[in-house]
Amino acid sequence: MTISQKHFQTKLKQLPRFKLSHLNTPLEPLDRLQKVLGKQGISAPNRLLVKRDDTTGLAFGGNKGRHFEFEIGRILDEGFDTVININHYHSNQARFIAAGCAKAGLKYHIISTDMVNAPITGNLLLCKLMGAVIHRTPAEYGKKMANRIFQQETEAGLKPYILPDDPFADLMGTISFLETGAELEHQIKHYGIKTPVRFWGLTGRSIAGLRLYAKNRGLNWKCTAVQYSPGAIENFQKITKERSKKVAELLDLDEVLEADDLQVLSGYIGSGYGEPDDRVLESIRLVAKTEGLILDPNYTGKSMSGLIGELKAERIDSEETIVFIHSGGLPQLFAHADKFID
Repeated sequence: MTISQKHFQTKLKQLPRFKLSHLNTPLEPLDRLQKVLGKQGISAPNRLLVKRDDTTGLAFGGNKGRHFEFEIGRILDEGFDTVININHYHSNQARFIAAGCAKAGLKYHIISTDMVNAPITGNLLLCKLMGAVIHRTPAEYGKKMANRIFQQETEAGLKPYILPDDPFADLMGTISFLETGAELEHQIKHYGIKTPVRFWGLTGRSIAGLRLYAKNRGLNWKCTAVQYSPGAIENFQKITKERSKKVAELLDLDEVLEADDLQVLSGYIGSGYGEPDDRVLESIRLVAKTEGLILDPNYTGKSMSGLIGELKAERIDSEETIVFIHSGGLPQLFAHADKFID
């Protein structure tokens, strides 16, 4: 028995929400990229498409615009007026919370960890422009600083909220991409695609949401997630399974994710998080020159390098239709400008 689309719509409408994104985002062909890959002797799949979640609109767009509609809605619903966040210098999440807080009239502190002497550019520059109070510190001091800011803001008569302490923050990405799954189901039908579909993205909540949607709808959708930072695959699979159980309980779904529901690729991380290798840089250049589509060095560039690498190795079924999830991240391209100048 499959869960109806109406069931998903009804359950999502019951959650607090604050509009941040232009939806639905387009599904577009990557025909020129596919043709150029073929000329390079790289066997292409049946069809290659891109889900343009870089076009969600707010603050340069990205998949987290979907995520934070539910998180900002929850924050407002519970009466908080100040958000305290902890994340890395490169963080897209930090940028989107800054945008959401600006739009909702919330005060925002971002504790930007690591790379404390790097210039304020990319996502961190946008945080500054959108009114964030920026605190820079090594990662090991992030939580201590958050607690201190929490105390200061409470004493000032505000009602602060530390984002990483909220369990819902781990679920909102998966929840929001159940709705994306419904969008994609209609778009795939519009394209008349009958072959098996494989969604190609990054390890995280978004790709998990698509797979969870597919399982509950009985759709022949597979998902591949490319790692962009070090970490044991087993840990990602375990966490994803646990999150899916909580989402299923919250939204009355029949199916949850198992460890083998997502294919995870670890061979395209490069030297670490935020460090693109030559394969990533070449993938970004290739997609830009063939499609006028911009990827970023930390996230989507690694995902695309994984896709091209797997096509080269002939490890992708040629009968599949590949849907590449463009999750945004564009501002961080400028933090790596020196790598593209020559």
